[in-house]
Amino acid sequence: MPAAAEHRAKPPQTPCNAGHQPAAHAATPFRGRPPLAAVDDRSLIHDLVGHLAALAIGDTPVGVLLEASPDQLTRLGLKPAARRRLLASAELARRFQPAVKPSGPVRTARDLLPHLAVLRAGRTEALGVLTLDVRCCVLGGLAVVAEGGLMHVAVAAREVYGPALERRAAAIVIAHNHQSGVAEPSAEDVSFTQLMGRAGIILGVRLLDHMIVARRGYFSFREAGLWDDSRGRQASPFLGVPVTHPTKQASWGPGKSKISWGGSGLPPPC
Repeated sequence: MPAAAEHRAKPPQTPCNAGHQPAAHAATPFRGRPPLAAVDDRSLIHDLVGHLAALAIGDTPVGVLLEASPDQLTRLGLKPAARRRLLASAELARRFQPAVKPSGPVRTARDLLPHLAVLRAGRTEALGVLTLDVRCCVLGGLAVVAEGGLMHVAVAAREVYGPALERRAAAIVIAHNHQSGVAEPSAEDVSFTQLMGRAGIILGVRLLDHMIVARRGYFSFREAGLWDDSRGRQASPFLGVPVTHPTKQASWGPGKSKISWGGSGLPPPC
């Protein structure tokens, strides 16, 4: 055989033989990386803007970065692409969780989300209480009354309603976070809501809602039709009571004669 034949060019890759590549080529840069929900804030910034931009940022607090202007990010040494990513992320964060403004009457559960930022960002499960006056305006900040996985068992009604009695509040909203990221109630959450609602009737302080919050969403017992403070009882499938889901977001605002909860016509809480 001629020597030239031994060095004949290899045939080009085709769809039939392209799949038989060495395993090393199949690896991706994200294989083996932990899920985003499991990493800290600095790691998220690193993933967002890249290694070099993260070095330029240094120890600048994440809160400062998210509130920074384009000029401020430029002075940190960030290039246009990294600046754009940070600015877009900050804008999404503001739209999802708007900044707290001077307190006005609370009209929906969503209006309370800015007040629950500590719970949503918390690394441990915690139970907090928001106190409201007769106009449904928030009094003071969030009062964290219990922490840990057994908080439903350990916390007593006097601890939950303590901030309301101290601030002479007319109503409260209780809220806790789910570290799983799934803002859905458990049977224990339902029973706890019922117990705290009954305690509120005795103390003369209305329980307006129980909210479950996570980084990516929230659940409102009131908006889901699972809590009716005007009747002082639970409406829950766990208790064998039919649930009427709302046809639109329940309004909490003052001056309303009634709100629409799937035709139930419940009165407003404040």
